[in-house]
Amino acid sequence: MNRLPNAINLRLPTFHFLLRVTAAFCIGLPTIASITFLSGCLQDSPTYDKERTIALLQELLHDREPEVRRTAVESLGKIGDQRVVASILLLVRDSDSIVREASMQSIGRLKPVATESLIRIFVQALQDPVESVRQATVVAIGDIEPNARLLEPLIQIRQSSDSAIRRSAIKAFLQVDVHPWIPVLVSTYEDTDPDVRQGIVAAVGEWGGEAVAPWLGKQLDQDPTPRVRIEAAYRLSMLNSPETISERKRAADKDSDPGVRRWAGKRD
Repeated sequence: MNRLPNAINLRLPTFHFLLRVTAAFCIGLPTIASITFLSGCLQDSPTYDKERTIALLQELLHDREPEVRRTAVESLGKIGDQRVVASILLLVRDSDSIVREASMQSIGRLKPVATESLIRIFVQALQDPVESVRQATVVAIGDIEPNARLLEPLIQIRQSSDSAIRRSAIKAFLQVDVHPWIPVLVSTYEDTDPDVRQGIVAAVGEWGGEAVAPWLGKQLDQDPTPRVRIEAAYRLSMLNSPETISERKRAADKDSDPGVRRWAGKRD
């Protein structure tokens, strides 16, 4: 089977994409060159008409092929023009997960100002059935760093009946300052999923400061899952007060799990 030249290295859907672009818009060589390399480093591509390229890519967000829509949304994110945010947000409900994932990645790159409507979009994306979309959303939340006062809708999905969604929500809490919500997280600690409990320990330890040391000590002493106790030991070691050193020493001497004893006894 004949292969395309390595220097171009186009996948078949992208090749069809270029043919449709040329036929539908009659664009010139500089724009074709820039589109050819959009899935790579756009900044290094030849000089191109930015306005024309943005308009072209926005049209391609509605293409029938998911690969084309994904390439278009990724490219708009790399261009970095804030004017395309609204167009990209339309794709967070796309029928294809690769497009939804790419749209969240591009939103993170563009870093729009966090608003209540954007937080609602994040909440929906964190409940996506596809893990890669949820993970891209977690990263986007960390990139944008919304103010804590906007986070209540995110906090609420920690109560989802789906443990995978609860885990995604907890990962998001690690990305932004959830200090005002620490009491809420602590009050819902008794989760049946140890990954969720470990995430809560991490988030509380990350943002709670010295005030949460007694609570972390309790989880180090009482949680039934070793990796959760290890997380508590690690978070206590970051506080490193006389009280936390005492908590860790007790665990290092008495915990039944060798991993917990090792982490509790680690010197800073």
